Amino acid sequence: MKNLLCLKVLSLICVIFSCDDKRTYLDGKIIKTSSDYISILKDEKIIKTTNVLENGYFNFVLDSIEDGLYNFQLNPEFQYIFLKKGDSLSLRLNTLDFDESLVFIGKGSSINNFLIDIFLKKEEEIEFLNKKINSKHDHFLKHVDSLIEENNNILSNFKKIQNTGSVENIVLENAQLMPLYSQLEKFYSINKEKIDSLNKQSFFYFRSKIDFNLDVLSHFKPYLDYLILRSSNQEKFTTNDYPNKDLNFNISRLKFIESSIQNRKIKDKVIRHIAYEYLLKEKVLIDIENFLFEFMKISNNLEINSEINLLYNNIVLLQKGKKFPEICLINSNGKTLSSKALKNRKKMIYVFWSINQDSHKIGLFNRIFKILNHNQRDYIFYCVNINSNQIEWIESLKTIPKSKNIIHFRSKEFDIMSKKIVLNNLNKIILTTGNGLILDISNIYELEKKIKSN
Repeated sequence: MKNLLCLKVLSLICVIFSCDDKRTYLDGKIIKTSSDYISILKDEKIIKTTNVLENGYFNFVLDSIEDGLYNFQLNPEFQYIFLKKGDSLSLRLNTLDFDESLVFIGKGSSINNFLIDIFLKKEEEIEFLNKKINSKHDHFLKHVDSLIEENNNILSNFKKIQNTGSVENIVLENAQLMPLYSQLEKFYSINKEKIDSLNKQSFFYFRSKIDFNLDVLSHFKPYLDYLILRSSNQEKFTTNDYPNKDLNFNISRLKFIESSIQNRKIKDKVIRHIAYEYLLKEKVLIDIENFLFEFMKISNNLEINSEINLLYNNIVLLQKGKKFPEICLINSNGKTLSSKALKNRKKMIYVFWSINQDSHKIGLFNRIFKILNHNQRDYIFYCVNINSNQIEWIESLKTIPKSKNIIHFRSKEFDIMSKKIVLNNLNKIILTTGNGLILDISNIYELEKKIKSN
């Protein structure tokens, strides 16, 4: 209560000094902070970063910002925030219960508290609809329509009370509707064989209401998620140019997006997502090359093209028989070394983990010890932590049982490492010979199965 009162006083001071001020003020208190700094982002680009003090307080003064949707990022979490010129916002959150504990006070707080309530409500609605995903299409549609009506009534009442502007309305309406429309697209992708052409027309009544070119939502995940799902359910651009059906399917998605979205920023983000999605699951290099050929015809964004080419080149270097890419590691004594220096008589297995994902860490090391109990003679695990704080990493190691077959490191340059080894999820493992030649790239679950079956 004392901390909340301090926030109110800070917010009031900001309001007093920001009358007729074009600056925007954001401060707050973070309990059990997960990072030493907090950043404000616009369109995924950092516009300002400030330190989080030892007592959890932080403060931003933003000059002449554009009214609209932003993110604040407190690694490893991020959240949306709506900012307007002259706002004086204070927030309070506990990182152990991030979204549920987040509360705003001050000028501009109403829309942000309402936005958080929407996000929390969507989690409950999606959980409910996922349980109905195998029901009849008309029953599923009734559930969604009922939720849409309820949400529209809530939003209508909020807009009357707050007298919201056009940009705010676009954000709030799409925050309410896009996750539900995505559920309808998801339902169709799973149950399309059960829906005839007549029923399909009525099922997709909502599609005509969706604008694919809302620039204010160009970095809003619920909106982009819908467009990505929609590209998977398009039937306009079927292609049989290549033998691989999955390749043809993803090329047709690209062509649909090229035809349907005129906003360059939104189009770039959606086709980039499709490219990553395809490249990270496709194993056949010739199919990846064919996809990239078609992708480059559509994408005019040199930065994204360079990024996708780098991903392709790193995938090529991660093939079986290739040398494990050189990465910089730090040992428990704080000494930096290269992965090239790691040699062993046993096969080497690289695994990856984070201090911030406790359940993954527990599951990972449980599986590692099961594998070692089954066969300790042939394998040694190099367990690479992805966090940047040496002291916290050393403390976390105390909770992991010791084994001569487990050697711990921390990544020195995570961004560089993650690109080189295409680390798209922490369950990934890379199995090499004792000299570092790649034998297999899989995940910890598949590895456990293979080793137990031998």
